Amino acid sequence: MFYIIETEEQIQLLKNLGRKGGYVEVISSNDNYHPLLTTTVAVYLRPLDHPEGYIIPISHDEGLNLTKDCVSDILKEYTTLYTFDKKELMYHFILPSVIDLSLLHSMTSYNRLELPRSNSTCNWYYNRFYDFKEINAIIPISKLFEKCEENYKSLGKILHIAIPNGFDFYNKTATSVFFMIERAGLRITYQSFLELFKPNNPVYSIDNNIIYTSYNLYNTTSRPTNAFNSVNFAAIPKAPEFRKAIIPQNDVFVEMDFDGYHLRLLCEQIGYELTDESAHVQLARLYFGKDEIAEDEYAKAKQINFHAIYGKIPPEYAFLEIFDKIQNYINGLWKQFKEQGYVEDPISGKRFTQDLPEMHPQKLMNYMMQSLETSRNILILKDVLMFLQDKKSSLALYTYDAFVFDFDKEDGKETLESLEKIMNQGGKYPIKFKYSSNLVL
Repeated sequence: MFYIIETEEQIQLLKNLGRKGGYVEVISSNDNYHPLLTTTVAVYLRPLDHPEGYIIPISHDEGLNLTKDCVSDILKEYTTLYTFDKKELMYHFILPSVIDLSLLHSMTSYNRLELPRSNSTCNWYYNRFYDFKEINAIIPISKLFEKCEENYKSLGKILHIAIPNGFDFYNKTATSVFFMIERAGLRITYQSFLELFKPNNPVYSIDNNIIYTSYNLYNTTSRPTNAFNSVNFAAIPKAPEFRKAIIPQNDVFVEMDFDGYHLRLLCEQIGYELTDESAHVQLARLYFGKDEIAEDEYAKAKQINFHAIYGKIPPEYAFLEIFDKIQNYINGLWKQFKEQGYVEDPISGKRFTQDLPEMHPQKLMNYMMQSLETSRNILILKDVLMFLQDKKSSLALYTYDAFVFDFDKEDGKETLESLEKIMNQGGKYPIKFKYSSNLVL
């Protein structure tokens, strides 16, 4: 069949078509499985200046299979490659100049992009053999091709969207960072984990008592969620029995938790100085007019600060300098949003535009704080992962204002000290430590 690439002549033809870029879709062994647990069955490639696409078999019985290296060489000839999900593609091929269409759509339309999933033959196989690990290798290659063609047609308009501000930051840096975190996995006590968390199908994400997570980057604020196979790793229940079901692959979990992180990020934006002492204690002293803060006063101060971060400034404390500055910041954001049509994250360059529905000053402030948190953390995560490249320890879990490390004692105390220096950024973001043999931290 003419659309199946098998011969040297066809390979060279396909390489020559790459000057204007193309759309690529990997056909893994099973769409339901975490991509780390799959193999590459075939690759669909559609040159942008060509009226038809092609399918390149790698491990499918209906084709003269090419090696992954050979396919990679073909793909590298393309000046730009568009794909539905760049992070998922990275589990099969690491390529230059890849544009994530789901990210492009989410940053311009503030919606989640979906594929049609309307191919009746593929659906028939998945309805009957959904957990068979090599299901895509037994679906007729002509039907896999049809499905990819349908996907490409559904994405056609997005290919022509102009690249927005901040896109490179997320398309390159963020995607690579969360790809690296996911690969580490989390060790579990298998039976208790299944009973408590009830994953949709254990084989989709668990292998040899290691469960793999998936960070979703396609959210309005760019703050990633982390859920896969019906397990939400960004909101693990606090009850001890849930957290005891997740244990280190090395010696111990070490949680490094930012002190008053959102508050410090906000104070940085408004020019209000905080010391390295607890941010909540510092503000509690202003609220209650004394140096020694009781436990209930600390809790109340945290609540006040939480509301203030998202624009709900308590009237009884509005006279304080910090709240005057916060209100001015909110007013300034809103004025810029109305007059300019957007506001921009100062780190990533991501814009929040008037295409966002039902926007108001407090909501805009909320979005900006979550975006600032995420973009700042992505830069810190990049440095952390680079530092850990030659270590046995790994970053196991990222949860907004806390990083959980799977620490190997052979790496020594100096490794923890270095990680603290990377995270606290010269003392601007003080860190608190917790250690545990499970996630009860």
